[in-house]
Amino acid sequence: MPHVYKDIPARIAATGSYLPERVVANHELAGLESTNGAVERLLGAVERRAAGENETCSDMITAAARDVLERAEVGPEQLDRILVSTTPGDYFEPSTASVVQHKLGAHCPAMDITMSCVGWVAGLDYALRCIATGENRILVMAGTIVSKGTAFHNPMHRAIFGDGAGGILLERTEKPGQFMAGALWTDGQFHDIITMPHNISVATPRTPAEYHGSFYMGERHLINQALRDNLPLGVENVLNMAGVTRDDLDLCFIHQPSRPLFEVAVEAVGVAREKLVEDYEHYGNTISAELPISLDESVRNGRVKRGDLIMKVTYGAGFSGGILVYRY
Repeated sequence: MPHVYKDIPARIAATGSYLPERVVANHELAGLESTNGAVERLLGAVERRAAGENETCSDMITAAARDVLERAEVGPEQLDRILVSTTPGDYFEPSTASVVQHKLGAHCPAMDITMSCVGWVAGLDYALRCIATGENRILVMAGTIVSKGTAFHNPMHRAIFGDGAGGILLERTEKPGQFMAGALWTDGQFHDIITMPHNISVATPRTPAEYHGSFYMGERHLINQALRDNLPLGVENVLNMAGVTRDDLDLCFIHQPSRPLFEVAVEAVGVAREKLVEDYEHYGNTISAELPISLDESVRNGRVKRGDLIMKVTYGAGFSGGILVYRY
């Protein structure tokens, strides 16, 4: 069911991002040293970023958050709330958001939003509702760090992902209508098609024995079908609720988990290719951090300008999805 945001007086005050310095090419990945272009051919990835030896997810998110606050000319003491989406975070408990709050020197409530690749859009949905009930400034951040501490049974699965962080400052404004409409959904029957287990997880019968205890992504035809079943109608409903069409859009960001899945999503969404942002080959799948990283880059390079009509479409483990239409 689409949500209408038109009466919520909110705007994106500033964007920010952080990418680790280390660039990891395909041939540097363990088990893929001699694939002779297979990773690029099958996944579309050429390189991705990897966090430093002592760098944590909260370090990256904090760096991106400082970037946001500096560009917004807002101090951490002025924040009403910090929302963070991580996969994975610094700990199972406490929330990574609490670590980010401490490192920023903020004093507001801070909480994690867990919805896999949809987490940042889900955080925006929640933040908009907080603005509607009286809050003024909310950091909505996302970060991922999968280059260490996560077991990948299949080296090609490791090649999918990259590290990074990004986010925005959502701010109360006197002029409502910049955020127009959005939708979130979950189809839990497919919860075990994409999994990143922790040490007390119990594998389901659909998880092959060799993937117990490691990242698993299988049943590709089910994932493809879920995209084809959900995205066209979801996009149509959100656009109708926003009162705009695909032709009205200036830019569309579609989640890029891998080149093959991205192409299925592009076909399902039905937006002209020239309106899409494509950067997977350089950063890989940074999970929920991908959309804010791409937005920040597009703002910096001038592709996104104030007043542009933007749609964001994302999907991931759960199986979950999210759509958002707004003017930047």
